[in-house]
Amino acid sequence: MAELTKKDRAMGSIVGMFVGDALGLGPHWYYDLKDLRKNYGDWISDYMAPKPGRYHDGCKAGDVSQTGQVSLLLLQSLAEKGEYAESDFTDKLDLLLQTLDGTPSGGRYTDIAMREIWEARRGGLPWNEAAGMSDSGEAAIRGVILAARYADKPRDLAAYAMTNIHLTHAEPFIKAQSLAFILSVCRLIRGKSLESSGKSLMGWAQHEVDRALIDVFLQPGFVHGAATNPEVVLEPPYAIAQVYGLACQLGFMVPAAYWLSSRFGDDFETAVLTAINGGGNNMARACMTGALSGAMVGIQGIPQRFIDGLQDKEAILENAEIVASVL
Repeated sequence: MAELTKKDRAMGSIVGMFVGDALGLGPHWYYDLKDLRKNYGDWISDYMAPKPGRYHDGCKAGDVSQTGQVSLLLLQSLAEKGEYAESDFTDKLDLLLQTLDGTPSGGRYTDIAMREIWEARRGGLPWNEAAGMSDSGEAAIRGVILAARYADKPRDLAAYAMTNIHLTHAEPFIKAQSLAFILSVCRLIRGKSLESSGKSLMGWAQHEVDRALIDVFLQPGFVHGAATNPEVVLEPPYAIAQVYGLACQLGFMVPAAYWLSSRFGDDFETAVLTAINGGGNNMARACMTGALSGAMVGIQGIPQRFIDGLQDKEAILENAEIVASVL
């Protein structure tokens, strides 16, 4: 097999993120694993439609969530402009907000971070003042698109990512942990592992994060070490979701993604499906796992059925190709 290029890895990270999002859309937010198994079987292995009356009802198998929709807007903006143009992205995001009503069910499920933004923008706040204090992972997830574009310029990436994160998330620890994830994806696109990654991540982020929060950049390496240590055993692997937490806080989601992508380093399918079958906010967990694993195995390492099953396949692949072509 030919050696993976940075373009291969960048496209893998983008497509892997959308694959994880769409895989989680149907079986999203089952906190009782018995109910998850009852409704979806012993092992979810492909895209599934939401059950009637549950979250994302009305979407089809292979659709992306609203988080995926926002990420598609950022991907489209970067493809059209050739670089990060914040005003272009926020113009596109304002158009999406105009289709919502500020409730969870106004469009594809609208989470608290986006409801806060909807309210702030409706109240006339400018984008640099609109972010709320949500502790969720949407900013980290869409930041994968920036990591793919700026993998050759990690310090520029850190600066662009922080301004983009701040559009929706103002809580300092969540901003720092989101940046740590985005830079981890960047490191993998550059062909490195998460082993002993703290020094380089800190170096890239040193002008963007308060030193009091700098330890977030050590987490990817610590978790990678545990996941690849044969003396540290967790069975079944999907239980990592319970170890770190099933709920939506980024601090629950991102270490599980580091663990799964490191534990199944050359196996995108197993990593992402294990994230899905752990329950809870499996969609965010699988988005992050898919981005990390996709960056490791490249676009070629993602099973074709996952790519073919994406409802937005053409737009994702076309724009990912454009964005990743700068590398």
